[in-house]
Amino acid sequence: MAESVISGLNSGLDTADIISKLVELQRRPIDILNGKAEAEAQKLVTFQDLQSRLQTFKSVTTTINTGTKFLSTQGEFSNNSALDTNQVLTLETTSQAASGTFSLTVNQLARESKLISEGFSDISATVPTGILEITVGSTTTEITIDSTNNTVDGLRLAINNSGADIQATFLNDGSASNPLRLLVSGTKTGTDNGVSLAIKQPLIGGGVQEVLSFTETQSAQNASFVVDGVAITKSNNTVTDVITGATLNLQSAGSGIITLSSDVDAVKEKIQNFVDAYNELTAFLSEQQFLDTDTLQTGVLFGNFTVQNLQSTLRNTLSSQVGNVTGSFNSLSQIGIRTQSDGTLAINDSDLTQALITDIGNVSQLFSSKGTTTNNNITFVGFTKATVAGTFDVRVSGGVPQLSRAGENNYSDAVGSGNFFSGAVGTDAEGLNFRVGNLSDGDYGTITLSVGVAETINRVLDNLVDKSLKGPLTTEIDTFTETIKDIDSQITGLEDRLQVFEDDLRRRFSNLEITIGQLNSQRDAFTQALTGLQNVFTQRR
Repeated sequence: MAESVISGLNSGLDTADIISKLVELQRRPIDILNGKAEAEAQKLVTFQDLQSRLQTFKSVTTTINTGTKFLSTQGEFSNNSALDTNQVLTLETTSQAASGTFSLTVNQLARESKLISEGFSDISATVPTGILEITVGSTTTEITIDSTNNTVDGLRLAINNSGADIQATFLNDGSASNPLRLLVSGTKTGTDNGVSLAIKQPLIGGGVQEVLSFTETQSAQNASFVVDGVAITKSNNTVTDVITGATLNLQSAGSGIITLSSDVDAVKEKIQNFVDAYNELTAFLSEQQFLDTDTLQTGVLFGNFTVQNLQSTLRNTLSSQVGNVTGSFNSLSQIGIRTQSDGTLAINDSDLTQALITDIGNVSQLFSSKGTTTNNNITFVGFTKATVAGTFDVRVSGGVPQLSRAGENNYSDAVGSGNFFSGAVGTDAEGLNFRVGNLSDGDYGTITLSVGVAETINRVLDNLVDKSLKGPLTTEIDTFTETIKDIDSQITGLEDRLQVFEDDLRRRFSNLEITIGQLNSQRDAFTQALTGLQNVFTQRR
């Protein structure tokens, strides 16, 4: 606790001001450290902002870094007869769908069972007691109908609360007497989900009798349709497993043609999103790396190696040719995506549209990844970020699949079991996953992996934003964090020492005032004594 000082009471000095200036002089190292801490904190915030922006950009690249994500397919159905206006089918497609046409004839739709009861006067009318037996397909549910629920409404609730795949509702047929009926519908279509129900009572001597039955007004049936001459039946009108990547929503009987084609507009939108995200990141990096030649002021990220390396890698990736593609396009500039003088990307819509129309699969390879094989016994499955793009020779030796860079004859055993294998760790083929249909010794052609711009950038960003990988950006952020902690620790130590220094000054100046006060008292006493002596001598004269 700082000592109080009676400023200049005896000395006439402005001791408070003197102490303040001495403390201020001693505080200069702390002020310098505070300045350093603020500068490091600004760098930390900027790098954290950069990390967040890179994660955002990465989320965009992952929407187009594989062929299935990049490509979009649209589906259309046209009736065989222009005079036929009924809607036979609606379509939903995913990126798994391949372009093509399919003939379709819908003979009948799948439908559910429907049953109806006899008429009752109103919802409180009584129904027989007994066991309500509900059968849906091969599953039977039994519910007791007794005095607690033997009304029409109680029966409706019993049916709806049974857990069976049926639903009961009231139907008024307008009859003068007993107009109220229970309409029971199955909630699932298909012949395997047929419904029957009745209230049964035991007979004396054994057996049961139906005391309330329902009449079937609609029997359950399967959907029946033909695709490209192949007859198919399904229990549901929503069919997801006939044409890969397409959901067929059967609406009515009829015939026509299903057409699946590439959705160029959807693909262009994905490319535009990628370009916009890249330009936003580029603008941020430029803003943080400025150099004012007049004032020599610089941005927070100016001269940072990690950032410079990131920019260089991104620019090289976007301007370089993509290897192992199938088609005439091997760079983004060939499809109308070019780098401007400020480092941003611009799209020539006409060139891009023409490229997509010409060979959308080739354009897909410029952005995404694709694996192909030359032998029917080898199936490409996938790869990891450790896999290097290129062509690999495949052979089986001693029952073990082996891979080598094409033409290098430097084979390494693949790892795996059964029919699924991957390239060995430490080789260019590491993580290259494939299926082998035949383990007999021999040569099995090649596997070619092309890695496009989005996948390449995705790998670069993964190294920067994945904290578990301890990449350069994570290291930078950790370094700034530790530096700030260290500076804060130094400041705390200096603040403690400064407080001791200030307390010591206050104590010394307090002692000075006390000493001066004592001396002043002695002086006054001596002066008074001297004056008394002078008076004595004066009186004697």
